[in-house]
Amino acid sequence: MMLLYKAWLESRARFLLGLLALAGLSAVFVLFNQDVRTVVTDHDMSYVEYIWRGIFKGQLRDIYVILTLLLGLGGLDRERSYGTAGHTLALPVSRWRLIAARGLTGIVETAVLAILPASLVPALSPFVHESYSWLLAFQFGALWTIGGTLIFAIGFLASVLVAGEYSAAVAALVFLFGYSITTDLPGMEHYLVDIHDVMNGSGPHDISTLAAISVTAAAMIWFGGLITSRKDY
Repeated sequence: MMLLYKAWLESRARFLLGLLALAGLSAVFVLFNQDVRTVVTDHDMSYVEYIWRGIFKGQLRDIYVILTLLLGLGGLDRERSYGTAGHTLALPVSRWRLIAARGLTGIVETAVLAILPASLVPALSPFVHESYSWLLAFQFGALWTIGGTLIFAIGFLASVLVAGEYSAAVAALVFLFGYSITTDLPGMEHYLVDIHDVMNGSGPHDISTLAAISVTAAAMIWFGGLITSRKDY
């Protein structure tokens, strides 16, 4: 439990700021939907389509992607730059347990950030005389969670491979940007799954695809743990 608490202390500022940002923007998209619709699109659409374009496919999803990527940053390399890595390594626990605690905490935080908009949209919609399916919202919440876990793993691995917090953040963003461009190239859909399309429901999201994404994320976190266990700090 102490390791989980330590991992929470390390990431709580980023997590809480992300939570506030997603909560506030979700409320704005719902409560001021008549005004925001003109920004999201230039043609008339139903409330359900508007929520999909603005939140589950649009700007809010992009913000969620960045937030989960940043949640993956940190670890012993960051602590080394602050001069606290020695204290952490002196704890009577293995590096694998440190990695496991950090990974588990990040995945739970990623899931909470995903479920927040999925909860607020159907809960707030009646206040503007609209309705949104709880089931549909939580389906998107589940897709965001699985996609977010992979994006978290990208940030997690970048923080192990690249020294320096800002360098790791830049490396993770460059990799994610390069991946996004590659998946949009003609014919690449046969070789790579576009995680952004999976998250918004327009791409493949069958059980086998979601399982493959989850396994890939777990493998990246495991690889990060392997590097950390052998690295000289």
